[in-house]
Amino acid sequence: MKRIIFISVVLFAGMIHSVNCYSQHDPMFTNYMWNEMFINPAYAGSRDAVSFVALSRQQWVGIDGAPSTQTLSVQGPLFENKVGLGLGFMHESIGVTNETSLMGTFAYHINVSKKGRLAFGLSGGVIASKEQLADVVTETPGDEQFKANSPLLLMPNAGYGMYYYTKRFYAGVSIPRLMYNDVTPGTWDVKNSFKTKDIHYNLISGYVFNLKRGILLKPTIMCRTAYAAPLEVSTSVNVFIKNYAWVGVAYRSSDAISALLTLQITPNLRLGYSFDYTTSKLGKYNSGTHEISIGYDYPLGKTRTASPRLF
Repeated sequence: MKRIIFISVVLFAGMIHSVNCYSQHDPMFTNYMWNEMFINPAYAGSRDAVSFVALSRQQWVGIDGAPSTQTLSVQGPLFENKVGLGLGFMHESIGVTNETSLMGTFAYHINVSKKGRLAFGLSGGVIASKEQLADVVTETPGDEQFKANSPLLLMPNAGYGMYYYTKRFYAGVSIPRLMYNDVTPGTWDVKNSFKTKDIHYNLISGYVFNLKRGILLKPTIMCRTAYAAPLEVSTSVNVFIKNYAWVGVAYRSSDAISALLTLQITPNLRLGYSFDYTTSKLGKYNSGTHEISIGYDYPLGKTRTASPRLF
């Protein structure tokens, strides 16, 4: 009975979220260090290669209507690494809400020192969302609120970011979604506006240390915050062993601890997996979160035989 009640709460929360806060939630990734273009548009073009990343995340396995996210991105540099261009596709389902976005990204990179570069990035595109209300089984047959699905809603959005990086260090601040997409239930009218209190801010940073020959240590941190919301902190520590494998652990405040493994199959191809163990009260109702990612870098110019990229 407790499980049935909890599932109902999750579905209801998903519907309330989609009606009142359309497209204001940001995706959550455990392997955020490999999927940064969805966090900060200024990241595009920073890897000196044309980079492809695909990721699939199944959150809170065992809970009906739990978040499921898939992403696909490509990005790379142009004009002697001064410009970065990217394209990102993301599909996410939460409860009865299905949302798909397609965003283009532009970044401009400048040298600010002998070792460091600073990039400014903008992203823009469209979000398509649909409420599968007719899929909900209710105690009252013929409930008008769940009689039919919503129409396909198309909503614009944009993002902004700044990103500083060297060969060993990076730090960035970003606003992945600048616009507030407000939807009126029933009529499904969409109003798009800019509201500072609804903006989510991301701060991300990492550094690569040499421990000894063939062993690297990479700690990272990502902070997310919004108006009148608690600060969420995600940290990870990964060890890179002999250019072959990244092994690490991660922690997300009041939510999960994670184990991470990324195999560097070739200098340009990597395959990653992570498992999240839920530390909140939700842990009673799910068997964890699984995330799989695959990345490929097509080197440009003289970097065709370069060693694996560190971030």
